[in-house]
Amino acid sequence: MTKEIYYNDENIIDISHLSPELLSEIFESLQIPELFSCVLVNKKWSANAARILWRNPIEFLNLNLITSKLPKDKSYLNIISTMMKGLSFKAKIKLRTHGINLNELKDESQPMFDYCSFVKEITFDMILNATNILFNSLVEKSIIKDQTCHYIVFQEICNLLVNKTSFNIRQYNTTKIIKPKFILNAYNPKQIGGSCNKKGTTFPLPSQLPQMTQSLSLLEKFNFNTCIQPRFIQELDDICKNILNIGIYCGCCDEYYLAELIKNQMNLQVVYVMSLNNFRLLKISEAIKDKLEQLLSLTISTGQIPLSIFCNKKCDKLIELSMHNFCEQLASFDEWNNFFHYNTSFKNLERLEIQCNIRNFKHIGSLLCKLSSLRKLELAWSEDDQTCVDELFQNIAKYCSNLIQLEFSTPKFTQSLEIILQSCKKLEYFNLLNNNRLNDLNENFSSIARYFPISLKKFGVQFYLNVSKEKVEEFLDYCFMNGIRNLSLAFYIKEFSFNYEIIMKKHVKLGTLNNEFFKLWLEQQKELMLYILKSDYEIYGEI
Repeated sequence: MTKEIYYNDENIIDISHLSPELLSEIFESLQIPELFSCVLVNKKWSANAARILWRNPIEFLNLNLITSKLPKDKSYLNIISTMMKGLSFKAKIKLRTHGINLNELKDESQPMFDYCSFVKEITFDMILNATNILFNSLVEKSIIKDQTCHYIVFQEICNLLVNKTSFNIRQYNTTKIIKPKFILNAYNPKQIGGSCNKKGTTFPLPSQLPQMTQSLSLLEKFNFNTCIQPRFIQELDDICKNILNIGIYCGCCDEYYLAELIKNQMNLQVVYVMSLNNFRLLKISEAIKDKLEQLLSLTISTGQIPLSIFCNKKCDKLIELSMHNFCEQLASFDEWNNFFHYNTSFKNLERLEIQCNIRNFKHIGSLLCKLSSLRKLELAWSEDDQTCVDELFQNIAKYCSNLIQLEFSTPKFTQSLEIILQSCKKLEYFNLLNNNRLNDLNENFSSIARYFPISLKKFGVQFYLNVSKEKVEEFLDYCFMNGIRNLSLAFYIKEFSFNYEIIMKKHVKLGTLNNEFFKLWLEQQKELMLYILKSDYEIYGEI
């Protein structure tokens, strides 16, 4: 029950008497800085805030660093210190026998809550980094002599967190992408600005962490950037068989070992292979091909991973497919043509994203006509060829009437959008991407709203608009007449002024624009105007 308080004849609800369920729901909607403030109110509020902030405490901390009054190192130190307090008596005794005599390891040192039980996502490399920061600080203060024991503390903390967190694989579901709980990101610092021939990794070899072999074996997501030490991948492959999600951001020198790692994962759901280099990853391609019929999400650099892997495959579990053609010579027009005509089954594909030359879309209709489950389509190109664009739009209009989300590069002549908008009557999200080419959207801005479906909830443009207040008013009037309500806008106007604000507030009252969205949008629009004025002043002087 809630308690009512009267103040200046106004009826105010005392939120301190809200039920725990309702209070938790309110806390879920708060921003990170607000949650940090709630920690200081009372024990009840502190517990509710801690449950959210400690789902992945270091990640939340990184998001809050801009507004945090504490320096980064101090904030990391607080988190690791709290985790150390939560260690079992047995683990604390073990650490003390290694000469680690800290206040956090005293038997009577216990945190207010069991914070570690709140953790829902464990990123091993983040915890290692935070532990390093703590021990660097202790060495600087002469509390300990050196950092050699930080691996021991790191392993005990990871084991504690893993034991407090349930393992995803017990609720394994082959039709739903599972959010990984145990994550490892690694990269090779020797390759930053250097060569792929240099071997190394920011994360220690699994054999150097013998006390947490069991914890590492539960790894569910592995990302690595640049080629790292092959032995690292080999050792990880020896103990990890249940990785759900693998992200590869290079792979040229480690291809054989990565291919083996992919092949040996029994429950692999998501593979992400992305690189701007112009080499083919044939071994990794074969490994992906072998796993293709069990994957739920796949992102590839086309050419590096040849499109031929899809030939005659039943990809009926695949929900998301993204293909980026960064290197034209690796994926020709003929290869795209073959892909669109392959006898490949995509019975459950909901989201398709393709980035390539506009000419490669010529035969996409042969694929789209088979994708009855498709709900989200994202297509990007940078070239100007209005004939190809018109043909593409005709295919979308013909085969994709059930789309709820559509994003593509802004065409040179925006009148060509009409055929799609008239066909896609269920569209909720429509976004125009910036392809750094000239277009006539500013001139035709208001007219495209004539064809917006009543279902539309959000319209975005990825570049700044230079439209008059009259066109904005006409745009919103068309939206209102089409029956669109609670619309959110994801674009910004270069010459925005108070006159625009008056027009838009009118449509907030009419219900055309979403009220909560508009408050945030207006704040961001004004910040943009201040930025533009500041930039102009720096370039041209006083204006």
